[in-house]
Amino acid sequence: MIATIAMLSMGLLASSALWWRSEQQRHASEMQAARAEAVTRFLSDDLIGALSPGGSGFERDPTVRQMLEQAGKPLAQRFDQDPAVRGGIHAALGDAWRTLGDRERAAGHLRQAVQDYGRAFGVDDAQTLITRYGLVRTLAYAGTPESFTEAERQLEEADRLAGKRRLDGENEVALYAAIARGQLHFQQLQIEPSLAAHRRADVLQRALRPDDASMAALIRSNIADGLLRSDKADQAIPLLQSLLVDPLLRPERIGESTVAGYRVMLARALRNLGRYAEALPIAEAAATTTERILGPDDYTTLVQMSLVASIHDYAGDCPKALPIARMVRERMAKRYGGERQATLIETGNLGFKEYDCGDRDAGLTYLHLAESGLRKHFGQDNVAAHSFRYALAGNLAEQGRYREALEMVEGLSVPALTAGDSTPGWEHRLQALRGQILMQSGRRAEGQPLLHSAVASLTQLEVADEDQLKTWQALLQTP
Repeated sequence: MIATIAMLSMGLLASSALWWRSEQQRHASEMQAARAEAVTRFLSDDLIGALSPGGSGFERDPTVRQMLEQAGKPLAQRFDQDPAVRGGIHAALGDAWRTLGDRERAAGHLRQAVQDYGRAFGVDDAQTLITRYGLVRTLAYAGTPESFTEAERQLEEADRLAGKRRLDGENEVALYAAIARGQLHFQQLQIEPSLAAHRRADVLQRALRPDDASMAALIRSNIADGLLRSDKADQAIPLLQSLLVDPLLRPERIGESTVAGYRVMLARALRNLGRYAEALPIAEAAATTTERILGPDDYTTLVQMSLVASIHDYAGDCPKALPIARMVRERMAKRYGGERQATLIETGNLGFKEYDCGDRDAGLTYLHLAESGLRKHFGQDNVAAHSFRYALAGNLAEQGRYREALEMVEGLSVPALTAGDSTPGWEHRLQALRGQILMQSGRRAEGQPLLHSAVASLTQLEVADEDQLKTWQALLQTP
């Protein structure tokens, strides 16, 4: 209860400074005091009073969600003549709902906050713009085609209102713009532009808000995650190790679940380097912590459990990998719906594990569902869709289904594959896969030159998977 009220009160502090600055009339201080009193009455009378009508304590024992739901009800009537106060409360409620994982409700409050701040201070005022960038970030987290479209529109409008000089400068508008841009790119798996935006945000945060632990945690975790997704585990590991011992990022400052997220990324990095025995206990402990704090069906918990399954899979322990992967996909679909990007990605991840662990038909079915669903709902250039399509083409060829495999290859995009994994040489991998399928299907005269040229290029680049390269070289030597 006290924590909830503190969370709402803290969210209003930023607007109090803006009230003082915006009021140039003779009675500015009196208006500031009146607004503070209005907010106090709102918290004590409208919110707490409604939850404790008898005045004898919190007899309803409300949850945080119940308090936030109650807090959002009387705003229009209570503050109809004061958009600055109303905007501040909506902004605080939006941030709170986003923290609790209800992105749709958070976005609703933030849209209203943008409107109220715009009326109070102007659409190009710093606080209005910062709130709009917060809306972009929230919409990106929602992870639907509609939310991505709105996020891009809101980002474009915010950038237009901010102007190039402010965006290129060292100020808080530029900082929040960089965070929003980085999050929107990241949620769409556009890793390189996400990394660039978060690195820009990192520089600004260290200069402008060096003691803001939550902001530092968000930015630096996304940089580490981007490095991992760019196949740069050797760079990610020392960064993550430094974050885990940084005094600014202690659990009591940023929360146990955030620190657990760092440990999960460290486990991913170790997994990527083949150090499964080190990765597994770190991932399991982090997932257990997150489940205790956020619950078994929370998105973050499920993603971390998916990592645990993948470590078992990489280590060849199918009996442990499959039940976890099935549970993750089932809970993700039940909680967030089958058409969400996150659910479709976990469907594809389950496909990998089913295929690797013996039920190859089920694996191919899940991979098909993921690939087609991602393209249908998130566009033909969806990065995850192309990653699953590439794997599906190879698996179909392995099953002797060469015509289907070639159809999959023809629909692949080098830019989309590179966006998902920035390791150089995707045009050569794609050419090699096409050559492989042609040779295996009996069209050796067509396929051999393609495969030979691609293998030579990949060998020179020194970026190909060693086992895959050996397979291709063996195929070339087959009479």
